[in-house]
Amino acid sequence: MNTKVQLIAPLDSDTDLNIYYVRDQFGRTWNTVASDAKQAKDNITHGEDVLTYKLYTTAKMGESLPEYDFKNLILGMMEEMNLQDTYEYEEVIGWDREDVFQFFRESSLRPCNTLIEIHKFLHKRGVWK
Repeated sequence: MNTKVQLIAPLDSDTDLNIYYVRDQFGRTWNTVASDAKQAKDNITHGEDVLTYKLYTTAKMGESLPEYDFKNLILGMMEEMNLQDTYEYEEVIGWDREDVFQFFRESSLRPCNTLIEIHKFLHKRGVWK
């Protein structure tokens, strides 16, 4: 998986710093502050600090990470397309966590890109300038 950098918004109008989302080669999404995309990419190699952190990590030590129900996400998408009467829908109902993980590893759907793609879409629509 390639590292991907997405400009989100300027941090402050008085500086040249911007807020970036960076998806690393392991699929983790980071939020960082940098002056350009190269610096944002370099920031995540040094781990978490004041201006760089993994999104959705917990604030308290020992607290478990949030779990996402991607199986129901897939089923919900299929229901929206009226595909609940298909063989594939019945098969997805029987999937366990490993099956869902393997599906996303091999499919073109990447949950780790969701935030980056949403912000890219919003930026294109002019929500963030």
